[in-house]
Amino acid sequence: MPNITVTLAHAADFAGWRLATRSLAGRHAPPADITWRIATESAALPAPDPAAARFTVSRAVMELAATMVQSALPDRFALAYMLVYDHVMDMPTGQDVADRMAAAKEDVIAQTRHLRDEIREALSHHDATAPCQGRVDTLSLVPESNARFLTLQRSFAPWQLDMPDRTLRWTGHEMLREPLGQAPQTLDPTSLPPPAMPMVPDLDIDRITSLRAVALAAKTCLICPMAAHATQTVFGEGRETARMMFVGEQPGDIEDRAGRPFVGPAGQLFDRALQEAGIGRDDTYVTNTVKHFKFRRTPTRRIHEKAGPAEIAACAPWLAAERRIIRPAVVVMLGVTAASALLGRSVTISRERSRIITMEDGSDGLVTVHPSYLLRLPDEAARAREYDRFVNDLRLAAGRLGPVVT
Repeated sequence: MPNITVTLAHAADFAGWRLATRSLAGRHAPPADITWRIATESAALPAPDPAAARFTVSRAVMELAATMVQSALPDRFALAYMLVYDHVMDMPTGQDVADRMAAAKEDVIAQTRHLRDEIREALSHHDATAPCQGRVDTLSLVPESNARFLTLQRSFAPWQLDMPDRTLRWTGHEMLREPLGQAPQTLDPTSLPPPAMPMVPDLDIDRITSLRAVALAAKTCLICPMAAHATQTVFGEGRETARMMFVGEQPGDIEDRAGRPFVGPAGQLFDRALQEAGIGRDDTYVTNTVKHFKFRRTPTRRIHEKAGPAEIAACAPWLAAERRIIRPAVVVMLGVTAASALLGRSVTISRERSRIITMEDGSDGLVTVHPSYLLRLPDEAARAREYDRFVNDLRLAAGRLGPVVT
């Protein structure tokens, strides 16, 4: 096979490397036949090879490859390709190469930890409304991989990071990378390798002031085991200025697949009840105590399982951030899981239902049943009776809003 040159868009172009690797490793192109180079100006991603054979490698292999791409090693892309190629060919990686990879991984993790510590320390003394500028003395690509961390921690406010050979800048709308002596390049955040350490545990969620930033951060959350099994994080949705918030237990099977809360059968019943109570869903904010679907799998279905204390505790910072940013006047707790989590104590629906409770932040709280409870009732008469009571609960909550203060 003749020598192949792959031109990547920028020095941290993990997406371009991955696309080229799928084609080249899929047709068993030896590492020695490939030259990896970085474009000096914008370059298109390499075209996929339709004739290349499909292959799979483990998550651990791709995570190590992503870590290699962040290192300061001049042959980092070649090393990452060699790692994948050896796995595809079922060949052992040479000890010298394995040792270099292990050392590079250790260095990248150490630099990631150091960078995040510096970011947190700097932001703790920084006026959140002022532009943020700092310097990091590294030649690795760790700052690029952690650009999303800094952007979300800053709630999309502008920042700039200077390094010996380049500047990385978020304008508030786009990411720019400016190698020394070259014009700035627009950097697609999706092209970057993921950080070598989980992002969420290092975020100071209490400092994030943008609901969009909190939602994007939550999508990367892998704190509890549910996140590994669910299709995706299902964050809340609705107006950031909503005066009424509804909190349920967790997404169900349909919500897990759609990525939106309250869109399954219980959600449809909920929408109908809102309409009858004179509440526009578009004027509210709807979320869940837990942001991932917990289930047990059968041969034909995924069966909902109740969220436990560990899952509720893991998701508590996301729900707290939603309440802090939205500051609703009224919080309606749908079911015992939501009520217990928000009130911080054991709750019995029959004792707490249909009365106004003053929350710790001064908002009005109201406990009622979850819409799914209505679907589980055994007969039509019971469903009709309890549905009417549910609608009356929603009317009671809406009545606490009062006039809009302008």
